[in-house]
Amino acid sequence: MNYQHFLHEKIAYDVFLVDANILIYAFESRSARRKYCQAILGMHASSLYVATTRQIIDEVGSVVAQQLPEGLLIFNIGLISGDLTEIKTNFLKQPSIADLSLVQAACEHPEVRGIITYDKDFARIATAGLIERKSSAKFWLGDAKQFVEKHRITIKEKEEDG
Repeated sequence: MNYQHFLHEKIAYDVFLVDANILIYAFESRSARRKYCQAILGMHASSLYVATTRQIIDEVGSVVAQQLPEGLLIFNIGLISGDLTEIKTNFLKQPSIADLSLVQAACEHPEVRGIITYDKDFARIATAGLIERKSSAKFWLGDAKQFVEKHRITIKEKEEDG
């Protein structure tokens, strides 16, 4: 039985997880990535949702957390599996618990179709094959600009105050 396909019939939407850097760049006034990150957080589509984990919210801090839109889904991840805690990125660097919580959420929730991040280490973590083994769908990984272009999300240009 195709678990992913069966649940997708019941859950008629896709979820993309956002990493801490997407949340931070969305509210950083000098970031060139800001408009893409804000477009993702502000999008409204009935078949596409953006989510993160409680660990990511804790990592970005209360100043950023207070500015997040109400429509942002937040997954509560309890225990990180042993398979994930053994992952190393490069030079034996251990990924943060917040980063691992995104991968754990992707493994636990079949509606998660990808991760939006600017963290280069995520390519090594997510492509370790753990997510693909747990789901039958192709898992997407990319940055905010790539996501905005892929899903043709409109970017609202703000006028500069002079």
